[in-house]
Amino acid sequence: MSFSSDCKEELIRIRVKNPEQRLCMLSGSTFTAGGIRISLKPSLFYHTENPSAAKHVASIALSLYRTDAVVEEKIVEHRKKPIYEVKLSGEEIDRLMQDTGAMVRTEQGIRLMNEVPAVVFRNEENQRAFLRGCFLGGGSCVDPKRGYHLEIVFRSESVANAVHDIMRGFRLHARISVRNGDRYLVYLKDGDDVSGMLALIGASSSALALENVRVEKDMRNYINRTNNCETANLDKQVVASIRQQAAIAVIDRTIGIRSLPASLQQAAQLRLAHPDATVQELADLAEIQKSGMYHRLDRLMKLAEGLEEE
Repeated sequence: MSFSSDCKEELIRIRVKNPEQRLCMLSGSTFTAGGIRISLKPSLFYHTENPSAAKHVASIALSLYRTDAVVEEKIVEHRKKPIYEVKLSGEEIDRLMQDTGAMVRTEQGIRLMNEVPAVVFRNEENQRAFLRGCFLGGGSCVDPKRGYHLEIVFRSESVANAVHDIMRGFRLHARISVRNGDRYLVYLKDGDDVSGMLALIGASSSALALENVRVEKDMRNYINRTNNCETANLDKQVVASIRQQAAIAVIDRTIGIRSLPASLQQAAQLRLAHPDATVQELADLAEIQKSGMYHRLDRLMKLAEGLEEE
């Protein structure tokens, strides 16, 4: 199973007793996976690749309204996975569509799938339930091992904007983009936001799994940075030692090491005897401060430069 499927299976297992929250979940799924068939007897249908999600939608609808629910598996040409269709019809289907926002009657006429119902905005729990339904119907989340990206697809720009605002209200840095001219994506790209969204809608185990991956990635990055830093420092140390030994060789070839002051003689002899030692290690051997040993080696370098110019 994919990470998205795991998230949805976790959400489906949540038992919601509050009727308003169940309605908000159904509304969210309606705006992402739902559609209307207009005929003598209108019906509402949902399409999903997840059979558990299909049964979940049917279960919620049956618990709230006197409706008939039929779940069918359909093979679609050019698709690897079958589609599961939930068809809702019957005595209270008109009320169900109005309550979920699928159909809104106004003075200007009927609006379809275009307005989030007021019940969603009544409190934060209803908003969380609505976002959960949206994700179940049209959401996906990339496996955190590959990156951080959660998105929900809508057919209505106004609904996408409403969901964007709800997420922003929960301090999630949601963004909107358009796909193929008629699909509106509300998405999150930051690891904190994706984890926060999953926890917000009730997928706590999935959020924890994402955080574990983030910790592992951060640790690997830290180790890599540390190793790179140590390697870089070691390279600098080796280059500095080679240059110092070359300078000492110039001094020995021209005026001789023995002609140097005792402090510089000691520094030169220690460097030649310990080519791999750090400046601190040489200072410890000479029983002086690191800055003192650095100063002596620097004097040897400058002296060699002067002798070469002569």
